[in-house]
This record gives sequence, C-alpha cells and structure tokens, in this order.
Amino acid sequence: MNGTIHSTAEPYAEAMIVEEGQVAWLGSDETAEQMRREDLEVYDLDRALVSPGFVGMAGLTFSQLSPRAVTEVLDGAAHQLGYSGLRLRVDLTRASIDAHETTETTQRLRETLRVAAEHPVDVWPVLHLHGVEADGGAPSIGPINDLLDLMDSLEPEGRAPAVQLTVGEVLPNLLGVRSWCAEAGRQLLLECSTTAPSVVVEAVVTTQKHLRELKQGPSPAAPTVLVGFDTAERSHWENLLNTGVHVLMTGPGHLATALRVGVPTSAAPAEGQNPWKLVADHVYHQLDPVSVRAGFNAQTRGAFRSLPDSPPLVGQLNPGTDATYAVWEVEQLSVQTPGSTVSAWSTDTRARTPLLPYLDGETLPRLVSTVIRGR
Repeated sequence: MNGTIHSTAEPYAEAMIVEEGQVAWLGSDETAEQMRREDLEVYDLDRALVSPGFVGMAGLTFSQLSPRAVTEVLDGAAHQLGYSGLRLRVDLTRASIDAHETTETTQRLRETLRVAAEHPVDVWPVLHLHGVEADGGAPSIGPINDLLDLMDSLEPEGRAPAVQLTVGEVLPNLLGVRSWCAEAGRQLLLECSTTAPSVVVEAVVTTQKHLRELKQGPSPAAPTVLVGFDTAERSHWENLLNTGVHVLMTGPGHLATALRVGVPTSAAPAEGQNPWKLVADHVYHQLDPVSVRAGFNAQTRGAFRSLPDSPPLVGQLNPGTDATYAVWEVEQLSVQTPGSTVSAWSTDTRARTPLLPYLDGETLPRLVSTVIRGR
C-alpha cells in the first residue's frame, strides 16, 4: 500500500495483494483497506515504485567457477540491481572443451548449473566458446560440435544452456554453426560488438535464406540473438527485419530506430551498473532518443522475449502473473517523452499509461528490495 504499482492492467494501482506467489489483486489504497484480512501482512511502500524486475547479464571465466562465486553473482543481481532474470555467461576456451574427457569441465559446469537452477533469480545459462578459428572447412568448427556434445552430458541441471560465439571467429562457417545449433535445439548468441554491422547483417541475411531452404531455422522460442549489435543505418535494421533474429544491446544504441523498424530489440547494462542508467542513456541518446517506457520495456518485457522458452506473461505485474518485482525509491514519477528535460504527464486518464521514474540523466532510482514469486 501507499505506493505506485507499474501495471498495464491497472496503471493507477496504489496497492497490490499477493497470494501464493502470484498477484491476486491490484487497485486503490481505499479498496485495499476494505479488503484487509487478518491473515494478510501489510507493507507500507512509503510512495515507492513497484515494477517488474529487470533482465541482466553477468559472466564468469571457467577458472572462476565455484558454487560460491555463482551464488555471489546471483545474490548481487537481486539484492543490488533489481534483476529477476539473468543471462549467466561462462567463458570457455578450446582447451577446456578438449579436456572435458577428464570430467573436470563437466563436473564444474554441472555444479554451476545446479546452483543457478536452485537460486530464486531465474537464470538462463550461456556457454561462450572463445578461440574458434573457422576457415570454411568443417574440421575448423569441430570444437563447437565438442561443446554441443558436452552440453548434452550436463542435463538435466536447470535450463538448457545456450551457445555463444564471437561472430568474427565463425564467419566463414556461420551457416554450419547456425544449422548445428538449430538441429541441437540450442539458442545461439553471436557476439557482434567488434564486427562491422554491414558484415553482420549480410552474413545473417545470407545464412537465414539458406536455413529456410534447408528447413533448419532456429525455433521462434529460441531465436538467434545478436549481442552488442548496433548501427546508425536504418537500412541495416530493415534488412534484419525478416530474419527472425533478436538484437541485444549491451550499451546505449539506436534503440528508437530498431523499434520503429520492428526488429525485436532488448538491452542489458554493463555488469554492476544500475539498470536505470541504461534507460536514461537511451532516453538522452543524442541521435536516437526513446521514451522512458520504451527504454524500460527493452530491459524487461523485451528482454524476456529474447530468452528461450520464456513464459508469455513474464515481466508484467497483472492479476494472475507471478509476484516478481523490484521496489524502487524514486523522487518523481511521470510519463517522460524521448530526450525530454521536463516531466510530461498525460492529462487524459483514458490513456491509461503506467507511470515510471522521471530520469534527469543524473539521479537514478534506488533499489529497496527485490521480490521473486512473493518471496
């Protein structure tokens, strides 16, 4: 009670009732008082904002892997950053894959997946294989096949890991890589930040055409994700439109252009960064600003959509959804337009636009607590 609940179903809700880990009701403080029961614990939000949790990214090298290290990363995501979902990347070298017959790699990865699966934060593991030297011949991407075999030996330990590769390392064999991952049912993430956007777009378009001809495209539930991709060229975004790929920005980018074109695009900030900072960076992007709502959705609902087999209503607070949210101390709430330096409020209540923090580019909301499925 006494707060603001960010809900598309009830955009002016001040109070929320949670029962058995789900949102049971949203509405006004006055109605909530009338519904009060002895078995309900009442929390005064003190004018805080309750919003869906963010989706972030975090990484560990193979040498860092331990149950304690994984737990610390996930605890930090929830207690410090307001994340309810996290892509947990484990960086692997060819040597660690070659040595998996010794069982060390298998054991450490299995333990990592177990700890991640047991944590309250929803974790989507990613194994990033470095040092692939594709030359156009099938033997050069043999380590990727070894990785897929290794991954099969890890299950069942929570969610199935996705495969991440640096696009520049596999460009000559990208069709084979995409085909293998699709056949294995693994989501493929391609690190694109160090490769020219035009090269990435051409490679994606060409390989997608061949995959369709071969009827081997990735499942819509596990789309190929271009990590760190960005471009100022609208034509690049237009060419990506019908390829089925998602884009994951890892810093301020041309989000407005991507969304106008219709390319599914999400965003995740640098590790340890307050996620509202990236929202603000997109709002005040010099060339391509977006509204706070668009920047926020890119790190919540949009980010969940790019995850394999993500539940359809995740990232929303509506009756019947999981009571998974973050509580933020905010100075002011508004409906803020792209790049605006003043707070813009909707004067028509029929617009039913949920409020979000007013971001001035300097002051950021402060996390009070993170709740996952009512806990």
